[in-house]
Amino acid sequence: MNSQAITETACYYSKGYQMHSPHWSVLREFIRDPLSTGTICSSSPSLCKTIASSDKLANADVVVELGAGTGCITKQILRSLKNEATFISIEKNPHFYKMLVTEYPQSHFELDCAENLPNILHKNSVEKADIIISSLPWAYFSSEQQNQLTQAIRTSLKPNGIFITYAYLWGVILPTFGAFRKLLTQSFCNVDTSRIVWNNFPPAFLYQCRQPVPVLTETAERQSSHRSKYNC
Repeated sequence: MNSQAITETACYYSKGYQMHSPHWSVLREFIRDPLSTGTICSSSPSLCKTIASSDKLANADVVVELGAGTGCITKQILRSLKNEATFISIEKNPHFYKMLVTEYPQSHFELDCAENLPNILHKNSVEKADIIISSLPWAYFSSEQQNQLTQAIRTSLKPNGIFITYAYLWGVILPTFGAFRKLLTQSFCNVDTSRIVWNNFPPAFLYQCRQPVPVLTETAERQSSHRSKYNC
């Protein structure tokens, strides 16, 4: 990370901490409920653009966002989608939800938990998603929570669907990091890791996961390699 990038990142965050700004809202919610919020500030433009840069996004019919927060990633997703695409964003924090529906009145937001994703899609007459993008704080979740969320995501993706999420660099020191990485490799046939996005606070990297392993085959997965069974 060069000095210019450091300066740009510092300026971005220093300007953001003003009363009623997105950064201030995130910090306030983090103080109130750190485990659910998962971060002290909104993602930087560089991270948001990296997350929404998948070449598949422009051609996707159904895109779902989990944990929209203040909407900085939402903004980049909406810019990338074709006009006829279906977009559903889920946020369980009432304060963030209110911000989202005010900022993006033409978009579809659900005040709900990500674990309920299959039911939310069914309620909206959507069978499966092409792409699911998550900002959920995986490092703070227990193994049980991680499993529940991952199963909901796998259930809701098309067979050739893509799941995109990110992790903060400091999170690699937590015990849950290795468990989550292992869970992803068990849940998807292909898991790619991006380069580190340094001009974000904290620095972060992306997981791009393809071809979800069907949830109904959990028993078979424990008995034999799902990679050979599903021709991953």
